[in-house]
Amino acid sequence: MGYNLRMKVCFAFLIGLTSVLCITFPKGFEFGASTAAFQIEGSWLADGKSMSVWDNIAHTGLIADNSTADIADDSYKRYAEDISLMKQYGIKNYRMSIAWARILPYGTRKSSVNMKAIEHYRKQFQELLNAGITPYVTLYHNDMPINLVLAGEGYTDPDFVKDFTHYADVCFQHFGDLVKYWFTFNEPWVLSVFDSFEPHEEDTKPYKIAHQFLLSHSSAVELYRTKYKSTQKGKIGWVLNSEMYYPKNLDKPEDVEAAERCLAFVVDWFAEPIFNGDYPAVMKKILGARLPEFTEEEKQRLKGSLDFFAINHYFSFITEPERKAHSTNDKNNYWADRNAVTTFKPEWKTTGNGWSIVPEGIHDLIAYVNNKWVKNTNLEIYITENGAAMKEEKAADAINDHTRVDYLHRYISEIERAVKEGINVTKYFVWSLLDNFEWGAGLSTRFGIVRVEFGPNPVRIPKASIKWYSELIKSNSQPTSSS
Repeated sequence: MGYNLRMKVCFAFLIGLTSVLCITFPKGFEFGASTAAFQIEGSWLADGKSMSVWDNIAHTGLIADNSTADIADDSYKRYAEDISLMKQYGIKNYRMSIAWARILPYGTRKSSVNMKAIEHYRKQFQELLNAGITPYVTLYHNDMPINLVLAGEGYTDPDFVKDFTHYADVCFQHFGDLVKYWFTFNEPWVLSVFDSFEPHEEDTKPYKIAHQFLLSHSSAVELYRTKYKSTQKGKIGWVLNSEMYYPKNLDKPEDVEAAERCLAFVVDWFAEPIFNGDYPAVMKKILGARLPEFTEEEKQRLKGSLDFFAINHYFSFITEPERKAHSTNDKNNYWADRNAVTTFKPEWKTTGNGWSIVPEGIHDLIAYVNNKWVKNTNLEIYITENGAAMKEEKAADAINDHTRVDYLHRYISEIERAVKEGINVTKYFVWSLLDNFEWGAGLSTRFGIVRVEFGPNPVRIPKASIKWYSELIKSNSQPTSSS
């Protein structure tokens, strides 16, 4: 298989009836859990923090269940409980994010550094390390300081790249002795296509935002490598996301092309510049002058600006070309440019938030990333988010979340298949450690392997899924004897 098998897990778990799961990983494969600051921290204006764009959204009645993240999981105050839970269940890698609006309340290079926030995160990172848990830190996970929108143009502001790089510099300076894994942005595709805070032309806005993310990412990576890496010895990259796209009919070339186009407009859009210094040829052909251009200096800065390939994945689509003609007045012409109808197969089951359950999708996405970008490099692939959302209105439903357990073991089995095929996947992070504020769905959609009873004093209750996950991790920490 190309490696020496050292770890093996074969254990039974009750899911309606006894299901035996046997997963084999090479020595050194690591498991973890992911969260994000806005979704779990609460304390929305504590210790000098300013409002973020999502604080504003949550307070303007745009959330499905009319909730806010003012308290959420209260993890700003209760992170010690979260660390204790991870330690108890053997989770040794924790992906979290820093709130930009805590570190620099006004967001810009002119904002003073909030030392209370610095002290808070340093204490949290130190306590993680003391518990034997490695922090993996995202600099930006959707929660831009509101001032960057009110006083400027948000993502497309001419100063955004400099402001983000300055924020990254502050974090590297104050936390780099404790943090050895950095992610600049989480899911730039989502931010580019679905965030609409800037008053720019709808047909070019996503591409302008994506361009800014690419420039900001490469600027922060260059800063880290030139100023900090030699002493701090850390790694840096960013986190992409994608569904897997399959042709609706394999025998129809137009359906095959639609699936390929979707992957180009989701993954390649952000990967091609990192590996080759420019946008995918298919996007350049379709968009023409509407797609921003990189200078030669920017291209060189982009090339190779990651130390690993991190990606999030949850579900899959079948695709075919859009049949109707698009009007130039369409609200967001990104979808017309991509020109694809995405649906689910009738036989696919779905999670509580309506996402398809297609375990082979994670394998096939990993294979796509590997074949197109990674296989001729020394880069490792990290799966930084994967999990299942459930409504779980009753605590009893949540505690016995066997549907989530089934989802996780099927998806992780597909990662095992990719590893056995020789693909260099080395880390997996479940989304999420805790039930949390799930953006537009509020508190009504639950991804956690730990139940949270929301309220003034949120209570954490371990679910069946964290117990299952703990057994998986425990079994993978014990080398088997040679046969």
